[in-house]
Amino acid sequence: MSMNFFEFREKLTARRDEAPAPAPMEAAHGSPAPTPLSVTQLTAQIDRAIKSGVPGSVLVKGEVSNFKEHRGSGHLYFTLKDASSCLACVMWKSDAERVKFDVRDGMELLATGRVAVYATQGKYQLYVTRLQPLGQGALELAFRQLHARLEAEGLFALERKRPLPTYPSRIALVTGRGTAAIQDMLKVLGRYPWVRLCIVNVPVQGDGAAEKIADALMRLSRTGARCGSVHVILLGRGGGSLEDLWAFNEEIVARAIAASRIPVITGIGHEVDTSIADLVADYHAHTPTEAAQVAVMHWRKAGADIEAHAGRLHRSVRGLVHDARRRLAMVERHETFRRPRDRVDQLRQLLDDRQRSLQAAAEGLVQRLRQRLATTEQGLAVAGNERLRRDREKLARMTVALSERHPRHAAGLARAHVAALDARLSAVMSNSLKRQTLKIDLLARHLIAVGPEQVLQRGYSITTLKKGRKVVRSADQVQPGDRLVTRLADGKIESTAEDQNQPGLFE
Repeated sequence: MSMNFFEFREKLTARRDEAPAPAPMEAAHGSPAPTPLSVTQLTAQIDRAIKSGVPGSVLVKGEVSNFKEHRGSGHLYFTLKDASSCLACVMWKSDAERVKFDVRDGMELLATGRVAVYATQGKYQLYVTRLQPLGQGALELAFRQLHARLEAEGLFALERKRPLPTYPSRIALVTGRGTAAIQDMLKVLGRYPWVRLCIVNVPVQGDGAAEKIADALMRLSRTGARCGSVHVILLGRGGGSLEDLWAFNEEIVARAIAASRIPVITGIGHEVDTSIADLVADYHAHTPTEAAQVAVMHWRKAGADIEAHAGRLHRSVRGLVHDARRRLAMVERHETFRRPRDRVDQLRQLLDDRQRSLQAAAEGLVQRLRQRLATTEQGLAVAGNERLRRDREKLARMTVALSERHPRHAAGLARAHVAALDARLSAVMSNSLKRQTLKIDLLARHLIAVGPEQVLQRGYSITTLKKGRKVVRSADQVQPGDRLVTRLADGKIESTAEDQNQPGLFE
């Protein structure tokens, strides 16, 4: 069992080549045949040989190809290859979740795992537990990949960033409770007691920290959050290694910062540290202390600004008062205010002048209106006479035309037309009456010719039953005792039918 899989396979091949295969039921010299192995048994032996011959954990270097992620399970399937060989690899979802970078075809990786046989397909494969890119760290590669993707989406663009409030009165601190970062920020913010602070405790490193940070940012951004209407969010953490700060390089945190309705200031790590959260934030401070100072930078000089504004306001008011006093003195020295009756007399004289001017203008206007009225009356008279002359001529022409079209002419023509129509109608009716009379005569002659009277004249008779008046056409219609009426050309004969089987009276 100390040999590896390849030695075991060579040994089996050598044995098969040295001795010919025995007969199905018995081997050479009549000895019993060996018991055959099932495929499952042989596969299990090969698996044991591989596990005994190959170390439990191997480190393999190769290029990734045929990379696939199963949508349902989340497991990773890929192949590691070099210039002459390839190796099938599987990485379960629980191990794949710890890989921070995106695996792609063509990447050179170091894969750590164990070799085992996949019995269903009869092949050996590497069950990977850890992946590391060649030439650079896994976290560094993941940082570069996420940086490139978010930059392409425009999350780092300056035009997307929101302006910070000038005088924020409610600030939320998103960091770990009891950390050095929150102490540094409280040391700065404690100088401004009128600023209300809301501390949101979140883990700042370790598994699940990124999800909790993103959840805190989204809860603060919602309307009616527990902290009320926050004006700005400070996201801070002290220094540390890339692994310690990795929660702030997660995509979920970056997208939560970008989606926040409230401006976000980040102060993560030291001055040399720059995370994905810093690049997406509306303002990137290098330390938590700087983040707090940026949030209240206008409050620090608010007193000086108020004093400066008060000085400018005082000078402005003093200038306005001085100008008002000067104008009042000028008004007091004006001639009008020293002798106000002179101004009233001037206005009275001006009123008389305006009245005379108005009267003269009214008289001139009346005179012009009278002249225009006379001219208009004269024009109307001339136009009326001309119109009357034209109407009289038109009436004369219409009288002549009317006399030519008097109704008596039309009545005479209508009487002549009616007389002609009456004559035509009388002629048509007379001809139609003659034709109908001739037609009736012909029909009467035909009826007489085919009538029964003519038949009777030729010696025939018609016999009918007296009761019912039915014509006797067959002997079967007559019963003994029936009264018969026989019609001849010159009269009628009544008779009684007798039974033909009864002898006569004198027989």
